Amino acid sequence: MAIPAYSRFWILLAPLIPSILVTIFVLYHLLKNRGYRTALNNHVIILLLSVGLVEELTGIVWNIYFYHNGTSLLLTPAFCYAWVYIDTTAIVSIYILITWASLERHILIFHSSYFLTRTKRLLFHYLPMILCILYPMIFYFVIFFIVPCNKPLRYTSRDCNLYSCVGSSPAVALYDSLAHYILPAFITVTFSVGLFIRVLYQKYHIHHRIDRRKYKNMALQLLPISCLYIFLQLPPMSLYTAYSAGLPRTIGADYFNDSLFFSFYIMLLTPFVCAMSLPELRTKRRNVMLFWRRRHPVGPLRMATMIRVKVDRIGGQATANV
Repeated sequence: MAIPAYSRFWILLAPLIPSILVTIFVLYHLLKNRGYRTALNNHVIILLLSVGLVEELTGIVWNIYFYHNGTSLLLTPAFCYAWVYIDTTAIVSIYILITWASLERHILIFHSSYFLTRTKRLLFHYLPMILCILYPMIFYFVIFFIVPCNKPLRYTSRDCNLYSCVGSSPAVALYDSLAHYILPAFITVTFSVGLFIRVLYQKYHIHHRIDRRKYKNMALQLLPISCLYIFLQLPPMSLYTAYSAGLPRTIGADYFNDSLFFSFYIMLLTPFVCAMSLPELRTKRRNVMLFWRRRHPVGPLRMATMIRVKVDRIGGQATANV
C-alpha cells in the first residue's frame, strides 16, 4: 500500500529544518578555514551541499506544500515549469556529483600527480564539477522548454504532471533512466567498493603511516555518502529503467512510488553524513567528549576516588585532593 500524502508531508517536514541547519553549519566550517576551503577533496562536498541546500529551500519545500494541500503552491504554468526544472535538475546534479566524487577520490588518493599543475587541476578537477552542474541544466532545459510536450498541466499532480514530458518519448525516457540514474549508481557502487578494497590493501601491504592515515580519512569522507546514495537510489531507479524498457507500470507500482519518494532523503541526510564523516569535525567532537568527561567524571571513578580518600584518612594520611 502506498504511503498516504499526509504521512509524506510529515516524513519530509520532520528532518527538513535540522538538515538545513546542519548544511549551513558544515558549509560554514568548510568555507571559513582557508585550509579546508582550498583542499581539493572538500570542493565536491561543498558543491554537493550547496546544490542540496537549493533543493531543500525550493523543491522539497514545494513538495511538502503539495503533500499537505494536494495542489501546487502557485496555480500558474510559470511556477509549474520552475518547480519541475529546479527539482529535477538539482536532484540529478546531486547524483552525478556523488558519482564524480567516487571516481575523483581514486585520483586524489592514488594518482595525485594529475592535480600538480594549475592546468591539470582545471582539466581534471574543476571542469568535471562544472559539467556535473551544467549538463543537467542544459539537458532538462531542452526537455522542458524547447521540445514540444503535449502533456496537460495538472495542479493536483506532483510537478504539475510535467515530468511525464521526459517519458513522452521512449528513447528519451530510457536514456534519462540509464544516463542519469542507473549508470551513476553503477559507477558509484564500483568505485566505492574499489576504493574500500584499495584502502584495505594499502593498509596491510604498504607500511607508511602518513599515507595510510590520508587514505583512511579521504575514504571515510566519501564512503558513507556513497552508501546512502546507493541504498536509497538504486532500487527505484532499477524499476524505472525496467519501466522505460517496456515493463508494465502496474508491476511494483506502490513500491516504486514509495521508494522514489524516499530518495528525497539523499538530500536530507547527506548533511548529517558529511558532518559525521569529515575528519576535522570528528576531531572536534572527540575533543568535546574528552573535555566533558574531564569535567564530569563517571560514577565508578568518583567512587574509587572516595574510597581511596577514606582509606588514606583511616591510615592518618588524609588528602585535600578530593
